[in-house]
Amino acid sequence: MARRIRVGAVGRWWRGTPRLIRRFSVVLLIVGAALAGMGLWLDRTGWWEDHGFLGNLVSSFTSLCFGVPTALLVLSHLGDALADARQRQRTEEHARRETHEFQVALTRVFDVPDTAELLARAQNLNTSVRRLRQLDDADGSAAADFFRLFNDLLELGPAPSQAYREPVSFQDLSCDRWQWKRIETWHVRVETQWRVLSEETRPRAHEFALPWLTRSPANLGQLAARRLLDEDGRNPWRLPEGSTDAEAVEAMGHFLHDLLVLCRTAQSLLHLYPAPDSSVAPGRNGRRGP
Repeated sequence: MARRIRVGAVGRWWRGTPRLIRRFSVVLLIVGAALAGMGLWLDRTGWWEDHGFLGNLVSSFTSLCFGVPTALLVLSHLGDALADARQRQRTEEHARRETHEFQVALTRVFDVPDTAELLARAQNLNTSVRRLRQLDDADGSAAADFFRLFNDLLELGPAPSQAYREPVSFQDLSCDRWQWKRIETWHVRVETQWRVLSEETRPRAHEFALPWLTRSPANLGQLAARRLLDEDGRNPWRLPEGSTDAEAVEAMGHFLHDLLVLCRTAQSLLHLYPAPDSSVAPGRNGRRGP
């Protein structure tokens, strides 16, 4: 069994050599073997004694016929190995860069330094939404507490005018066109960056046997990215006409759930591909609004 495996490995190694090098090597080896055989036969007859220079010339050419194929075969595979190593390194750097960009995209409209902080604060908001569902208090003190936390989390840039007031109810939120334009821009960037990770970075990582998300987290992230702010009842800024307060609370719950999943996905990716330099990590002072 071991011998069969070794023979198979040699066969794969030979087939992996460029065809031109294989043919050239075979020709040189055949010529070298013929010259070596002829040289040994003439050596036994003593023919070389009167042909010293020719003997040295044939001997050198025979060595060349064996040395050149060896060098070509070894160097060709060594060059391929070095090229693969460089490509693997570039792929790893690409994955690291795109993972960092995904974290930046997620945190862009929030007053947080990273996705870990965003995850913690979004979990608190999710707890508040569950309380709203239980209390059926979409317009009372529980809703006011929720919007105080929610407005503190958002960082959308300067207000459009001095008369602008942050939403304090789900009805206000669904009518806030200025806020929605910024959230919509954020959504496009998150969706685009996830597509880069899913359709470009992931296949390249698999090609070079680099680590990636396991199937379950990857599928959950894909689903959350696809359903994030879906206007079919999952977008608290774009509620269908005639929606009730309960439906608005439900839409906010969907938004926070998708945001939590994406934050966990970002954290998993950052564990696999941490930022190479902490100075480039996304932070409050290093971000601009959309």
